[in-house]
Amino acid sequence: MDEELLELQRQFEAAQQAKSSVRLSERNVVELVRKLQELNIIDYELLHTISGKEYITLERLRAEMEMEINKVGRVSLIDLTDMIDVDLYHIELQAQYIVGNNPGLMLVQGEIIAQSYWDTVAEEINERLQECSQIALAELATQLQVGSELLSSILEPRLGTLVMGRLEGGQIYTPLYIARVTAMVRGAARGVTVPTNLSAVWSRLHQLLQVTDGATGVFVEGSFFQSLFNGLVKDGEILGSLRAGVNWTPALFALAQSESVESFFSQNSFINYDVLHKLSIPHPRQYLQVRYPEGILLETVFIHSSMIEMLNVSTEDAIEHDSWVDSVSVLPSSFGIQDAAQLLLLSPFVQSAVKCGKAIVVGETCISSTKFISNQFQETLTRGSMATPFSRTTNEAHNTM
Repeated sequence: MDEELLELQRQFEAAQQAKSSVRLSERNVVELVRKLQELNIIDYELLHTISGKEYITLERLRAEMEMEINKVGRVSLIDLTDMIDVDLYHIELQAQYIVGNNPGLMLVQGEIIAQSYWDTVAEEINERLQECSQIALAELATQLQVGSELLSSILEPRLGTLVMGRLEGGQIYTPLYIARVTAMVRGAARGVTVPTNLSAVWSRLHQLLQVTDGATGVFVEGSFFQSLFNGLVKDGEILGSLRAGVNWTPALFALAQSESVESFFSQNSFINYDVLHKLSIPHPRQYLQVRYPEGILLETVFIHSSMIEMLNVSTEDAIEHDSWVDSVSVLPSSFGIQDAAQLLLLSPFVQSAVKCGKAIVVGETCISSTKFISNQFQETLTRGSMATPFSRTTNEAHNTM
C-alpha cells in the first residue's frame, strides 16, 4: 500500500514538472479574459499596462501606489506611471481616491505627499534654523520645489513643536533671537516720549542690528518689529495709542496733552484751537467736543458756557444804562471778530433785548440800546440846527467883504 502511494506521488510530481506541448498565445489570453468578462466570471475592472502585456486590477494598482508613497513619502504621478507601467489617466484617478480616503496624504501640483514627509522636512528645517537663527521661507520653498503659501501652511502647525521658531514676514526666527529683538523693541518704544512714526524707529533698530551682528547679522523686516511691538502693546508692557498702524502716541505724552488742555481750559473757560495744534492734537474740534460735551464751538476758540454769562452781564449793564458795548473789548484778546459775533448772538439777553426792540446789534460785534441810538440821533439834529444861523451869518460877511 505504501509503495503504491509513493508511486502515485512520483507520477504526480513528474506530471507537474513536465512541460505542456500546448501553449496559449497573448492573443488567446486576451480573448480568454474578454470571454470571462462577458460571462461575468471576471466581474471586476481590469486595466491594461502601457506595454499591453499585463492586466492589473484597481486594488492592485492602489496597493502598488500606496507602497511607493509609503516608501519615499513624496512621489509624483508621472513617476508612478513609469514605475507601475499604467497610463497617467488611471494613476490620476486612483491618486484622488487614495488621497480622499487618507487624511495623512495630500495631492499638490501633481505630487502625492504624506504628512510624515513634512514632519521629516520640518525636523531638517529646525536643525538648520538653530544653526543660523533665521531662514527665509522663499528660500526653503525653492529648495523643496513648492509654493511659499503651501510651505507656510505646512510649517505653521509645526511651529513650537518640530520647528522651534516663529514665522514672521516670510522669515523663520529662533526663540532666542526673538527674545533679543523683543527686548530692543521694548526699550526703543519706552524711550519714545512724543508722537512718532514707528517706521523710523524700526529703520534705526535694523541699522543697530547690522552694526552689532556684523556680517553674520540676520535680515529683519519692519513687519517683524511691528509684530513684536503689537504683542508688547497687547500685553500692556508698552502704554499708548496706535493710529494707522504706525503712528504711535505714548501714554505719557497723551497724559501731558490732557493735563495741559485741562489746566488751560479750567483756568480760562476757553481754549484756542491753535493751542491744541501746538500740543500735536490733530483734530481739536472733535477732541474738545468729546472731552467737554457742554462746551461751545466758535470759529477759532472753544468756550465754556460761563463765557456767555460774562457777556450777558456786560451787555445787560450797557443796555440798562442806555449805552453800548463792543463784545470784542469785553472778551479776551485771543478771540477774533467772528468769535465775538457768534458769541453775541448766543447771548440770551441780547436775543431778548433785540426781539423786544430794546437793543440793536451794530457792526456784528457791537450791541447798543435803541434809546442810546435815538439820543445820539437827536443830539446830532440839535447840533445841526444850532450851526445853521452861524453858517448863514458867516456867508453874508464874506459876501460884504
